[in-house]
Amino acid sequence: MTGNSASPQKSRAGQESADRTVELLVVAVERVSLRCLRLPERRPVILRPMRGDEAEGEVLEVLPRRKWRFGRTDYLVGDIVGSRIDAAALSPVPLELYDRGPWDPQADFVWLWKENDDAEEELPEWVWAVLRAGPRREFEMQQVIPGADPDEPDDPITQAAELARAGGLDAAFRMLQRCIEADQRCIDAYAHLGCYYFGDGCSEWWVRKALKCYRAGVAIGERALPSGFDGLLPWGWVDNRPFLRALHGLGLCQWRLGDFAAARETFWRLLMLDPWDSLGVRFVIDEVEAGRDYLAWQSETENMPL
Repeated sequence: MTGNSASPQKSRAGQESADRTVELLVVAVERVSLRCLRLPERRPVILRPMRGDEAEGEVLEVLPRRKWRFGRTDYLVGDIVGSRIDAAALSPVPLELYDRGPWDPQADFVWLWKENDDAEEELPEWVWAVLRAGPRREFEMQQVIPGADPDEPDDPITQAAELARAGGLDAAFRMLQRCIEADQRCIDAYAHLGCYYFGDGCSEWWVRKALKCYRAGVAIGERALPSGFDGLLPWGWVDNRPFLRALHGLGLCQWRLGDFAAARETFWRLLMLDPWDSLGVRFVIDEVEAGRDYLAWQSETENMPL
């Protein structure tokens, strides 16, 4: 009887319990399995079973129990014994950083806040921090979007966002996951996944998944910055937006989970990087510093009269 060439190929060694762990980088969370890249060779592998709380961008430490190949796909069954966000694994080649010139807060920023000299003492603390930092340089971070065509107005991230707005969240997830699978440095894919996991913020379980995606995006961006970086990453330079979105989402997750100190640090960093505050952090920073519960704040703002 002739064997089926597509049947599972299971080696004897593959069915024995391994005595050492393997590291897998999650690129797609599916319904019953995780699509991963085995490190360091970055070979695709599907992990089963899953706990359910894993997220894209997470590096898992797995103790294998069984492994096999079906067709061209490697499968692994094992126990997850550890996890982390690893910037070097996510971004083995750091993103480029482009110098966009000087910036002087006295010429380009302070006029937004000071209508007259008497208003100085009323300036928010973070505005004073920006002014004290003095002249700095603006930078723009390289953005990676696999499959993007410079001659087309829409890219996979834009298309995924449109799908999500139209109710096609599953299709949006698949498109974002394909971006990550093609290039793990696609910060905006993590930022959008984090946004969809976060939802309305009511479920702490989903917020913790969102936190992992945002942390992955932030880690990729931070790896592109030199040690002690004190420049700006303005929202006006459009390729900075994925990193700024990831930072903003990280701060929201930290706030929602009650880690007010971490949320304050994240939001302050965002304001120092983008003093124009295109994401509106200035409207919530006082709530965070006062230790205000995120859900209570959200409920109050939703019920405010227009």
